[in-house]
Amino acid sequence: MGALLYRDALFYLHEPPEGYHMEEPWRLVAAYEALREWGLAQLMYETPAPPWEHVRRRLLEVHDESYVRLVEKLSMRGGGYLDADTYVNAYTFAAGLAVAASALDAAVRVASGEAEAALVLGRPPGHHAGRYGAAMGAPTLGFCIFNATALAAKTLADLGYRVYVLDFDLHHGNGTQEILYRDPRVVHVDLHQDPSTIYPGTGWPWQTGEGEAEGTKLNVVLAPGAGDDAIVEAAEAAVEMAVEMHGKPDVVLVDAGFDAYQGDGLGALYASTNTYRVLARLTRRLSSRVVVVLEGGYSSGLRRALPAYMAELLGAGAWPAEEETRSRGRALEETRENLRRLCRALGHTGC
Repeated sequence: MGALLYRDALFYLHEPPEGYHMEEPWRLVAAYEALREWGLAQLMYETPAPPWEHVRRRLLEVHDESYVRLVEKLSMRGGGYLDADTYVNAYTFAAGLAVAASALDAAVRVASGEAEAALVLGRPPGHHAGRYGAAMGAPTLGFCIFNATALAAKTLADLGYRVYVLDFDLHHGNGTQEILYRDPRVVHVDLHQDPSTIYPGTGWPWQTGEGEAEGTKLNVVLAPGAGDDAIVEAAEAAVEMAVEMHGKPDVVLVDAGFDAYQGDGLGALYASTNTYRVLARLTRRLSSRVVVVLEGGYSSGLRRALPAYMAELLGAGAWPAEEETRSRGRALEETRENLRRLCRALGHTGC
């Protein structure tokens, strides 16, 4: 079997209790339409979420019981808000379990060689969800409910696989970092906009893990105004450092956010599809076994960056070229300085 595409009606039922919200079912409609338009959905074997009820117990490997119970009770009552950013409705708890079950199923099937790759096209997202909810002092959960990728990473590590998490969402995956911060078995490479300029305010170069995990968490800080030149250079350098220090993984779990794409609406990065094609090549360079879990992306990123990344990942031929974006102001120089800070924090010999 080639690539798997996890799609389920339940993923669309998590919706705002009232009014407008950026994280809504339309995102999956736009994403799937883009994949179909470029002939990519047809290249993947579509599968619904596997049985998900048993995953509630598994969530306690990454979340505290008090947080899981909070989401469950609020969902059973019909919904409300966990915080100013993050809503729950009557279907949220089930949808969150279904995303986690899909990520677990995809990870095991890809790791075992049953499939070459997988895309979990699900929501609610998860990479900001920490052990007790909002992670590392962040003010909110940032639209996220359950951290499916962290759970999948721990599961594969328990099975003896070498695991990388590659997160290229605009925002730092603070929940994933918090959960995995002391776990030496998982290398976490996270590219994100400067934390001093955007939510969640975490993900500094010197945050490299604790105890036996020190050196396994790589925070790649991109200066506001960074374009393809800075983002690609930083991504390539960080992946090279990770491989030199830890070797290549058996499996890569990708927290795939497409909100760094130019004009997507939330940040100050200016990636074109060129960046996402390079990120796909870097992913494949790490391992031939890849699981992609959708995180951010709220407009043009879903329509352009997602299919560009998946086309390159699946070897689906040339993607229509976009003009390469150049960094604004001092963004390239500042991004390079952040890379040097990361290099020194890791104690890497190539600084």
